[in-house]
Parts: sequence; structure tokens; C-alpha cells
Amino acid sequence: MTDFEAIRSAIDSYCGLSCGECPFRESTGCGGCIATKGHPFHGECSLAQCAIGKKRGFCGECPDFPCQQLQDFSQDPEHGDNPPGQRIERCGQQKAQLVAAARAGVDPQGVCGHHCDHCPYTKYCGGCRGVYNNCSYATLYEDGVCPNVSCARERGLDGCYACPELDGCGQGYFGAEDGHTAKDAARSIRERGKEAHAQGLNEAREG
Repeated sequence: MTDFEAIRSAIDSYCGLSCGECPFRESTGCGGCIATKGHPFHGECSLAQCAIGKKRGFCGECPDFPCQQLQDFSQDPEHGDNPPGQRIERCGQQKAQLVAAARAGVDPQGVCGHHCDHCPYTKYCGGCRGVYNNCSYATLYEDGVCPNVSCARERGLDGCYACPELDGCGQGYFGAEDGHTAKDAARSIRERGKEAHAQGLNEAREG
């Protein structure tokens, strides 16, 4: 089992509570929130059903995290967290652990040209080359895969920058309103190579 799989399998609730620490689990014979598909010992959980309906493994993977409903549950004076916000913090930690494990040893250069290390959403995504692709553009597609990634895979290319049709391509993200930024990056990689392009990005950020 990989580190990513171990972290994923250890997540036993949708909202960030630890089912393993629940004082009622053993006495009620509850299998846990995720194991029961959101029907723990006290009945159906609306937070769990929300996550299931959105096809999220847990609340930390939701683009609306932390939503008002989760905050209300966490801060409820009778059944909430002690201290308030504890489950939200745990969800954030679990998400960060998944991303870190997924990105370990994976090429951070995105297929389209954008670089994962310089993406504002990098803390939420394991990268388009890894097992935890949460690219904001890819999420627009039902299979969660960006058309640029699919095309590169089909053609056996490392990235769009290796494609002879790059300049005239309007596929996937290249057809988006801000897609020119990725295409310009892909052109830079084509001309300079991935290492030089990445070095240039680092120097620009540091300068």
C-alpha cells in the first residue's frame, strides 16, 4: 500500500470527526460514517449525504469547504466540536496529507504548460500526472480529466509542448478565456526545455 492509499484508507468520516475516537461506536456496533455510507448509529447524516451526492471522499475535498453547514455542525453548542472547528481543521490536514503524498516524486510540470509549483491551487491538487488530480479545469469534466491531458496520453506525449500542432490548438484549456497563459508556457517549454522554464519561473517568483 502506498502512502497515499494509507492516508486515504485511514479517513473514516466525511466531516472530519474521528470515528475511531467516538465513545458510542463500540457500544452501538457502529461501523463508522464512511463504512455505513453516512448512516452511523444516530441515523442518516446530512453532511455525509451531501459529500456522497457531490461524489467527494470527504468534506475536505469539496470546493465549498468549509461550507456553512459544516461550520454549523462544528459549532453546535450541544453536539459540536470541543474546541469548535476541530473537525474542519482535521479535514484540512487530511487534504494536505493526501496532496503531499500524491505529489511526492511526481513531475510538477503540468501537461498543458502550467507548472504545479506555481499554481494558486497547488495545495488542493496532486497534479495532473498523479493519482490525485484535482485541477480546477479538469473538474469541469465528468471523468475529471482535462482534454489536454487525454490528448497527450493518446499521442504518447510528455505534454502539449511536445506536440507539433501546439500553435494552432484550441483544445481543452487552450480554448478557455485565459488559455493563452498555458499555451505561452507550453511554447516556452518547447523553446527552452522544462528545466530552464521552471528555473525561470522560480527566479521570477524570487525576484
